[in-house]
Amino acid sequence: MSNLTKRHVKDHLSTNLWTVGTMAVLSLLSLIVLAIFGNRVQFSLFGVDYLGFSFELNQAGAEPSQWADVSGATKLITIAAVAVGVVMMVCYITSITYAATARTYLGAGVARRTYMKSQLAAWAASALSVAIACLLVAVIAGFAQSDFSGTVAINEYELSGLLWYAPLAALVGTFLAHAAGFLTGIVFVRLPWFAGVGAILAFVILDSVTDGGISSWGGFLDWSATGGGAQLLKHVVAGTVQSVAAVGISWALLRHLAIRR
Repeated sequence: MSNLTKRHVKDHLSTNLWTVGTMAVLSLLSLIVLAIFGNRVQFSLFGVDYLGFSFELNQAGAEPSQWADVSGATKLITIAAVAVGVVMMVCYITSITYAATARTYLGAGVARRTYMKSQLAAWAASALSVAIACLLVAVIAGFAQSDFSGTVAINEYELSGLLWYAPLAALVGTFLAHAAGFLTGIVFVRLPWFAGVGAILAFVILDSVTDGGISSWGGFLDWSATGGGAQLLKHVVAGTVQSVAAVGISWALLRHLAIRR
């Protein structure tokens, strides 16, 4: 393993660790505020109330489950799920910055293939770390609930086997976040800015016209929370295909990236 690869792997793992640590501190502060003020303080982000915390899965006529009424294992799973989502967003942004600095590395004498291999190794290590963390959460939740089926129960929903599929989904999802971020960055580095903007607008317009046909693969993917763990396998397949495509396009753009010395 080259020194460049070691440095990139270390940087990615450090970023993941800091992100998870920050989320843990924020979660602890939220629990402290909730314990002190109860439901008098509300904080909502993307439709999720993180202090009064309620689970809503679009279930008609059902009352949302309040955070105080949820089991400790479910609380852990919920916090972990939010943390994984944040980690993926950070991975996406981090890879954009690596794509933005690709020309600098190439200008310093780093071979294109070497740079791409270092990125792939770093993405794989980052994805593996997130998957291992999800697996640990599943094991801890299993011991806490004395139930290792991996089923998560919220309101009247039972998401069968979700916890045991989650590590694989997190592995592919995190790698895809890195690959998509690098692709986003390298498009703007290699091509004129309006080409990148045009590609994004074309995707948004086509996906809107087809009523989510692109993002859902023509209805192949189910984005609802009620599909259970088995539904994640479809997302794993889709994420794998998308990752391969993103890496391939990124490599094609990187190969033809002009070097400025």
